[in-house]
Amino acid sequence: WRLNERMYGALTGLSKKKTRAQYGDVQFKLWRRSYNTKPPPVDSFSPHYPGNDQRYVLNVKDLRISFRESLVRSLAMGKICIHRKLPRSESLKDCMDRTIPYWVSCIEPAAIQSGKSVLISSSENAIRGLFMHLLNIPPERIAEIEIPNGLPMVYDYKSKQLRLLEGDPSEFNFGKGGAELLFGHAPGEDERNEALSTTAAREGVAKEQLLS
Repeated sequence: WRLNERMYGALTGLSKKKTRAQYGDVQFKLWRRSYNTKPPPVDSFSPHYPGNDQRYVLNVKDLRISFRESLVRSLAMGKICIHRKLPRSESLKDCMDRTIPYWVSCIEPAAIQSGKSVLISSSENAIRGLFMHLLNIPPERIAEIEIPNGLPMVYDYKSKQLRLLEGDPSEFNFGKGGAELLFGHAPGEDERNEALSTTAAREGVAKEQLLS
């Protein structure tokens, strides 16, 4: 569950169009792309709250008990209910607070340090947070990154570099600063470098011919 999508709180189930129209473009972008701004929390009895999903209730054992949720549910049910502190809303930072420890304590020692390849299939925000950790992306620039849906990417643990399984980053929308922050170069940089190299080579040949 620690690699699950970020919890969008009271915005869960709302369309992007409706949310932008209701709250404005600035607030919409803050909720979607900022590092530490979380949406309004979902109600404890909402069907979108993880605490009302039996998969979480029965299987999540690595969270502390929530006094608040336990009290609210005990009063509502008329009996003692013990409830864990599942998120009612999350910022990207909150999402990273559960994904990164799982990476460090489970995935790295159990697989990567043993030389194994690991396939992670997760959501955009969990992946953004993981790349932020692996590529040392500063919090103030994480809003510049978009992660295309369903696009396989390969992270080389030894070289600390990211690449696409197929295709070139310039073919996809990674956001304003995505190509630079994720792949180490700005959009079109490879083409510009190739053009500069070609020009320099031609100038070198012309100079050699002139001298001869």
